[in-house]
Amino acid sequence: LRQVSLFQQIRNISRLLWKKKYKHAHPDTSKEDMEKAWETNRPFVTKYLFSEIWVISHLLLGIFCSLIMIYTPYLWLGYIVLGYAMLRSFEIFVYHVNVLLFDPLQVGVDNYRIKSATRMIILLFCNIAEYVLWFSAIYIVVLRLDNEDIMGKHILTRSIMTLANISDPNEYINWKIAFVANIESIIGIFMNIVCLARFISILP
Repeated sequence: LRQVSLFQQIRNISRLLWKKKYKHAHPDTSKEDMEKAWETNRPFVTKYLFSEIWVISHLLLGIFCSLIMIYTPYLWLGYIVLGYAMLRSFEIFVYHVNVLLFDPLQVGVDNYRIKSATRMIILLFCNIAEYVLWFSAIYIVVLRLDNEDIMGKHILTRSIMTLANISDPNEYINWKIAFVANIESIIGIFMNIVCLARFISILP
């Protein structure tokens, strides 16, 4: 499921291009030498800074998409925003599941390390804000496509309350919104109980 991600595909393509370029420049190199060269001279998109730029840029993109779907007269944009919002939300969820559960098993629990607990928590809060914005955008798109009235601030507040599991997702009259709200609520439980508890516990 990690591969169902634009972020991961960018990294995959970058790695393939790097290998092709390296093999062309060093045709007789061994696999071990290539791995050493990768560690010392890997592409920018595989480094920590790219992950940080990716998260911050998507946080800003989430704000932009939520605003544009409130004011744009072009409803066809809604399908693009809807598709990308779902993809990005899925990408964040799978990433956190892997970081918490599967990456340590693949690397080895004793050998698994993260760059910084503080960095992870900051990025985690950015991801939580992203969830709120992307689900707000989904709600707005669904309401616009169903020709229902929207109130941007109200939707943003309800999205925050749903992710924090303060409000009941089934309070929504529109069954499509209620269905999406239940998904957001489940993700909220995972983020609030599992992710926050895990990373806050390793703070210095």
